[in-house]
Amino acid sequence: MIPTRGIGRRLGPWLIALLALALMLTSCGAAQVTPAPATTADAAAPVAATAPAEAAITGKIQIAVVAGAMLETMKSLAKDFEAAHPGTTVEVINEPEGGAFEALIAAGNQPDLITGSFGYMPAKYAAINALVPLEDLPGATELFARLDPKTVNQDFGHNFYVPLGVDVTAMIYNKDLFKEAGLDPENPPQTWPEFLAAAEKIQALPPRADGSKVYGTVFWNEALAFGGWYWNMLQPLYLNGNQNTCEMVNRLGTDIVFDKPECKMDAFFTFVTQAQKYAPPTMEKNFFSRSIGMWSQYGYSWEPNLQTAKDTPMAIGVDVGIAPVPVPEAGQTSYTTLGGRPMMLMKTTPARQATAWAFMQFMMEDANNLQFIKELGYLPAITTLQSDPYFAEPARKPFVDMLKTAVYPQALANFDAAVTAVLGVYQETVIQGAHTPEEVAALAATRARAALKK
Repeated sequence: MIPTRGIGRRLGPWLIALLALALMLTSCGAAQVTPAPATTADAAAPVAATAPAEAAITGKIQIAVVAGAMLETMKSLAKDFEAAHPGTTVEVINEPEGGAFEALIAAGNQPDLITGSFGYMPAKYAAINALVPLEDLPGATELFARLDPKTVNQDFGHNFYVPLGVDVTAMIYNKDLFKEAGLDPENPPQTWPEFLAAAEKIQALPPRADGSKVYGTVFWNEALAFGGWYWNMLQPLYLNGNQNTCEMVNRLGTDIVFDKPECKMDAFFTFVTQAQKYAPPTMEKNFFSRSIGMWSQYGYSWEPNLQTAKDTPMAIGVDVGIAPVPVPEAGQTSYTTLGGRPMMLMKTTPARQATAWAFMQFMMEDANNLQFIKELGYLPAITTLQSDPYFAEPARKPFVDMLKTAVYPQALANFDAAVTAVLGVYQETVIQGAHTPEEVAALAATRARAALKK
């Protein structure tokens, strides 16, 4: 996965049965990417169909989670699982970084379960035969029937993850700075021109009492190095620019498509370049410093950071407003990126896979999943939880409503490489001013195509 979203976060699937022999022998169907040769784990993948169910829920499994608050939440839920299934041990570790998963897989030392981020990650590990398809496992039909279809994506014709929790991107704004700048705090910008005009007025405000400069907006430019994950935070602006008529890469992952005129990549670059003029070069001063007017990359999972805002906690509806990400023109639809934390079952041994699948089902029981998403600041993928009173509160309901226009990030094993190339051009253009917005779309296309060919 995936870097944590900065300051505080967490994340994180019960029940069981046997994993059927035939299911574990394949990890991909009609693959878009030629799978790698089978690893040591592949040979051990099938689960004996004659083993008793009780035997499957014993032994030790290991779960790798995103670094941060997820570790403690998952440890708590793991203890509940162990109590329900005596004889099981669930070890929870922080996921390794820097491509270490691939090395662990090659050595046959991979964890049993991993969490990550929506989009390319399940596709990436499915493409190297490292994941177990879930759709035909005992209880899977019932589990997937309980999920919002928007949160479920198939890679190579299979379900390789369950969505522990989801997120969407919105615009957050500081109502106090709006008032001070003579703007209506109950009428936030809806279009790109309105956004730029508001940012200019806010930026003209005097420094704060501690000397902090006030900025109209902010982008998390340090996170450009995070690749596809960070593109998901920028993507709503791109989607709004072309009204969700274009993705970044074609559906086979063989070429980029964003250089087509209808994709309006040049308009995207023009807007973010203009907006960056009203933003600090990095997010050293973030929205929660109370010196930023608007932030169009606010995800629901950032909510806990409102409690650690400068001086006193910030509150949505009081000193903070939430609005859809602005669109180029009035009347257009505002789209958002569907982010989230998938849990994936890795090929290990029959007994370990059976216990790990039981833990995934356990995590997707309503009570357990609600604990996970409430503690870690995520929205529910389980449809019954979307109507839970907790998510009907004014500070949360707008995010649940935005699920209707949420777009699942492209799920291709090589997507990250292409988008990382685009983000390199983004940094050169938007931050360093090395290219003009008019020429940047062609340059980004050239570099992304080269990345896809590697």
